[in-house]
Amino acid sequence: MDRAYSPLSNPLVFSLKQLVHIGRNLAFAGAATLLLIFAMSRLIATDYSEPKVDEFIPIKPIHLPDLKPTVELSEPPEKPQDPPPQIVVRKIDPVVEPGKTTVVMSPPVPGDGGLDPAVVSRDPLPIIKPAPRYPSAALRRGLEGYVVVEFTITKNGSVRDVHAVAGYDSAGNPTEVFNRSAVAAAARFKYQPQLEDGVPVERHGVRNRIRYRMAD
Repeated sequence: MDRAYSPLSNPLVFSLKQLVHIGRNLAFAGAATLLLIFAMSRLIATDYSEPKVDEFIPIKPIHLPDLKPTVELSEPPEKPQDPPPQIVVRKIDPVVEPGKTTVVMSPPVPGDGGLDPAVVSRDPLPIIKPAPRYPSAALRRGLEGYVVVEFTITKNGSVRDVHAVAGYDSAGNPTEVFNRSAVAAAARFKYQPQLEDGVPVERHGVRNRIRYRMAD
């Protein structure tokens, strides 16, 4: 029994198709290779050069606005006035007039040859009267004057309740420029207290005049 053969199973026909397919691929590959060779030859043939660049970049002109000076010329300062003349400090010679004192003594008692303290009476006796401080305001104005102060002398001879009664300048015009200084000075006075029958007692309403005078 004879075998039937299909035309596709012919080894000769199959070989021709493969050759045709291979030849077509080779043709495409050769064409692509030729195109690449042609492109590379054109690139090699092209003369490339560095683009021209200006050495210095052009700078646009700068327009500055009109500037006005902020500092104005001023006139030179005026010459300072001469200082006032120095105050001449004069030597102060304050005078405190002591109060009048009256000492009353009884005759001695026979038999002892001395005085009986029980019958001795006297007014206060000043011991310490410090000079007052001359007020600077009066010194600048060249004022002289006096102040009448009033105070109480205690049993131990100290002074309390000092106040200024009146103050006057050398022309007789009332002034208070010396009052504070006079009160401060009188508060430091020391006395022997007043005695009545030999017993120390307080003395009220004692007045004293404190003078303020500049030495020549």
